[in-house]
Amino acid sequence: MKRMLKSNLLGLVMAGLAFLTLAPTAAFPGEPVHFKQLLPFVELKLSGWEMSGKPSGTTVKHQTISMSEAKASYHAGDKTLEVIVLDFMGQSMPWLGMLPQMEMETSEETMRSTTINGFKALETYKNKDKHGELNISVADRFWVKLEGEGIDNTEPLKAVAGQMDLKKLAALAK
Repeated sequence: MKRMLKSNLLGLVMAGLAFLTLAPTAAFPGEPVHFKQLLPFVELKLSGWEMSGKPSGTTVKHQTISMSEAKASYHAGDKTLEVIVLDFMGQSMPWLGMLPQMEMETSEETMRSTTINGFKALETYKNKDKHGELNISVADRFWVKLEGEGIDNTEPLKAVAGQMDLKKLAALAK
């Protein structure tokens, strides 16, 4: 999975710490949902796909920033898929909630906002690379990211997202 999830949780933590340096008054109330509670959302039975290894997760707490991540990887022949759920306490994708309906298409990629099971999402697909992403904002708190390599379009990602119980995930935000 050479290109899958270019930034790992450590990178996200560092970015969060940099954000806090720039905005020291930012407050992140409460605790993130522990990664063990997020694992069922990435451990899926996907027709035609086999899980690569076991789902994994991390919960990080550092002074004023806390976050959790759960992820699982799948493969089907030379196709790969990664499913990730991140809890950034409402700081994961604030821009997605404000994103109006948009669509952009070039000779190299397509990007559009969409809705998945009632939640705002952004899908991107790069034709040449056969690389797609589906980023879903759940309850203004969780970031669900599906990333595929070797796929012909974003439909496999949407199918996986359709199997996830995003409403149950949203209930964890309370």
